[in-house]
Amino acid sequence: MPHCVIEYSSDIEQNHSIRDLISTVHQSALESRLFKAEDIKSRAIPCEYFQTAQPEQSFVHITVRIMKGRTTTEKKDLSQKVLSAADQIIPNVNILTVEILDIDTDSYSKRLA
Repeated sequence: MPHCVIEYSSDIEQNHSIRDLISTVHQSALESRLFKAEDIKSRAIPCEYFQTAQPEQSFVHITVRIMKGRTTTEKKDLSQKVLSAADQIIPNVNILTVEILDIDTDSYSKRLA
C-alpha cells in the first residue's frame, strides 16, 4: 500500500506529461517514509467527459488509498507532500486536489502471483 489514483481532465495531456505526473506522485509517496517502495502502486485515469463549476476548467484529483493506522498528522503531511509535488508538474491546471482514504481492511482482498 498505498494505491495512488490520479483522475484528470484529458485536456491536460496536451501540455503536460502524465508519465511525469505519475512518477512525481509515486516519488512523493515514497519520500513520505510511510511506505516501502515495493508497496506503492500509482496509476492515472483520464476523464474525457466531466463537468466542473466553470466551463473548460482542467482538473486533477489524486486519491491515495492507504491501510488504516496512520495518524491524522501523517495523513495531512502526505496530502500536502503529494499536492506540492504535483503542483510543480502541473502548475497551470485549474483545480488540483488530494484526498487520503483509509482502506477498509475487513473487506479488502488481495491475490499475489
